[in-house]
Amino acid sequence: MTKRNRILQLCFNLARDKAGNFAILTAIILPVLLVAGGSAVDYSVAVSERSKLQGIADAAVLAAGGVFDGSNFPDAKKAAEAFVEAHTTSALDEDIEVEKTLAVSRFKISALENTLTVEMNKPVPTSLLKLASMNEINVSVTASALSPMKPQKMTLNPTTVQGWYYKKVSILVMRKGATKEEVVGTVTYQPTTQKDGGSGTFVANPKGVIDLGSYTNLALRMDIKNDGCDIGKKATVSNSKVTCTDDTGKSYRTYNSALRTDDPATSNHLFVDGKQVPLGVTASLEKYFGCTKTQNHAWEDGGGWERQDFFYTVTATCAPDGTYVRLTK
Repeated sequence: MTKRNRILQLCFNLARDKAGNFAILTAIILPVLLVAGGSAVDYSVAVSERSKLQGIADAAVLAAGGVFDGSNFPDAKKAAEAFVEAHTTSALDEDIEVEKTLAVSRFKISALENTLTVEMNKPVPTSLLKLASMNEINVSVTASALSPMKPQKMTLNPTTVQGWYYKKVSILVMRKGATKEEVVGTVTYQPTTQKDGGSGTFVANPKGVIDLGSYTNLALRMDIKNDGCDIGKKATVSNSKVTCTDDTGKSYRTYNSALRTDDPATSNHLFVDGKQVPLGVTASLEKYFGCTKTQNHAWEDGGGWERQDFFYTVTATCAPDGTYVRLTK
C-alpha cells in the first residue's frame, strides 16, 4: 500500500470512529463555548456594575451642585467626594496607583463655569473571559449637573420713561427666613406734563451697582398710580402741567395697580429686548435679568401694548445657584 493510500485509509477510519470524532470536536469547541458563554456572564456583570456606578456619579454631582456658587469649588468637590466615598471604596484620580478589586473605583470632579462634572471608572474582574486573557472589563461613567445662574449684583439704568401715570420699579429680594420682601433699589417716574403723551423726570436710587446679597427670591415690581403722583399726594393738571400736593385721603393712599415679573397674571406687561414675555409665566432670573448680557427692558402700564412706557437697561453679575441644580448628562 502506497503512502498516499495509507493516509486515505487513516482518514476513512477516523471518519468512521464516532467516539473519537466527538472527543476531538469537544476538545476543539469547548473552549470556544466557554469563552462565548463566559463573555455573556462577565459583560452582564459589567453592565450591572456600570449602572450602579452611574447612580453614584449622578447623586455625587447633584450633591456638589447643591453647594456650588461658582467661587467655592473646593467645597463642592468635598461634597462629591464625601458622597462617593460613602457609597464605594474609592481613590482620588491623582492618588490612585493600583486597581485592586471590584470595589476600587477612580473618580474625578471638575467645573466649567456653572457646570460640574463627575467622572468615574473601575475595573470589573472577569471569570471565564480569563480563558481569553481578559482579566477585567473597565467601565466608566460621566455625570454633569448645571446650576442656573443667579444674579448677585444688578445695575438698573433708566433710559426713557413716558406717560401720564406715576410709576415706580422696585428690585425686591426675599431673605431666607424672612416674611417680608426687602426693597434694595428703585427707579421712580414723576410725570410733569401730559403734553405729547406725557413726560417727566426719573430717578434711580441707589445709582450704580446694587449688591443683592443672599436671597431666596428676586423680582421686579412696577407700582402704578393713575393720577400722576405718588401715594399720599394728589395730582392737579393745569394747561397739561402736573402739580402734586399732599393729600392723605383714602383714594390717594395706595397704588392703583402693581405688576411683577414673578406674577403669571401680569408677566406679559414686561418686554425684554423688544419681545413681550408671555402671559402665565414666571420671569426666569437667568433668562430675563441680564446674566448673560446687558438687556433692554420695557414695561407697559396697561394703556396699550403697542406703546411701552418705562424703559431701562439691566446688567447683572451672576453666579451658579445650587438650589435649582439639575442633571444635564
